[in-house]
Amino acid sequence: MRNISIEKPRYFINSLTKGLYVLQAYGQTGHPLTLSEIAHALGVNNTTATRLCYTLSELGFIKRDGQRRYHLTPKVLTLGYSYISGLAWQEVAEYYLESLFKDVQETVNLSILDGSEIIYLFRIIKRKYLPFDIQIGTKLPVYCTAAGKVLMAMGDPEKVEPILKTLELKPLTVRTITRLDKFREELERVRRKGYAINDEELVIGNRGVAAPIRDKHGYAVAAIHFAVPATNYYSRAQMEKTLAPQVMKTAQEISEALIKMEAPLVMGGSS
Repeated sequence: MRNISIEKPRYFINSLTKGLYVLQAYGQTGHPLTLSEIAHALGVNNTTATRLCYTLSELGFIKRDGQRRYHLTPKVLTLGYSYISGLAWQEVAEYYLESLFKDVQETVNLSILDGSEIIYLFRIIKRKYLPFDIQIGTKLPVYCTAAGKVLMAMGDPEKVEPILKTLELKPLTVRTITRLDKFREELERVRRKGYAINDEELVIGNRGVAAPIRDKHGYAVAAIHFAVPATNYYSRAQMEKTLAPQVMKTAQEISEALIKMEAPLVMGGSS
């Protein structure tokens, strides 16, 4: 992951940082970790890793199995859900997304920007069609997801531009955009249309369409997005004809409702 022994201001608690990085390591690997794997991920020795794992085990965030591997426990969900449940926008978003799901009967999600990735905050699942599991808290790259394109195209330029300058565009499929100039062109198309398409750029056999939830300044602070199998029924043209108008309408409704309520928008929004 990183070497975390660098010097910080005197109020900075290195031990707390290391403990949080243990939990973060699971999000990057997606499977149980041995002590040596945790030590390697954090750039620390086994003794330090042992103390960190013991503390997190005592607090109930991880547990060790019979093969001496450490697993996350459901208690870690409290860290994320306490953030989500405390936000005024959640009930508003859920109401509109549930209505959208009933109309379309396809998986619908809400995500926000987290650096060069999107992070899923809300999800109503119709069926599983990806070769990996998507859950609340899952992160995916911005450049090959419809939600990522929307958030990059319509987000606050002061936040987006630094991300663009350091973006690594790795080819995940033959359709993935891997040149920054082409990605900027794609973002300009998204701005013109008001929505974004992922046309098998993340996974072959999957398409997506997304639209922005905007703050009172007009910047995208979250994205609503559908994910559907890439079939003849859900060709790119068909998605743009049927799904794009629906996701744009719902995103606009949520934006207007939250602005009228003067409710704090999701993380990343300006107030």
